[in-house]
Amino acid sequence: MSERIPRREAPEFRDSEDGMFTSIFDDGFLRVALDDANQYGPHAMIIFLGVVSSLTGLVLALAMIDPILSAGSIALLLSVTILESRFRILRGLFNPVE
Repeated sequence: MSERIPRREAPEFRDSEDGMFTSIFDDGFLRVALDDANQYGPHAMIIFLGVVSSLTGLVLALAMIDPILSAGSIALLLSVTILESRFRILRGLFNPVE
């Protein structure tokens, strides 16, 4: 019997001999976390979820103190994200290390 929902092709996968953090940042943190670029995809996803939940908690805590602080922190996070994706300041965050 054939499957009702066909399976998708497996993504490109690189088996890394390096340590966990080195492998994650060499292949690009978000690429490993979201696309499983190497065997440490689940580890990177857990780290990513921890970072996102911490940032969300920080923004909500600042909103309870003063909504202006919350808006400022959101603007800061967005600007850092845009600058990082454009200029690759941090090693291996969005893109693999070349």
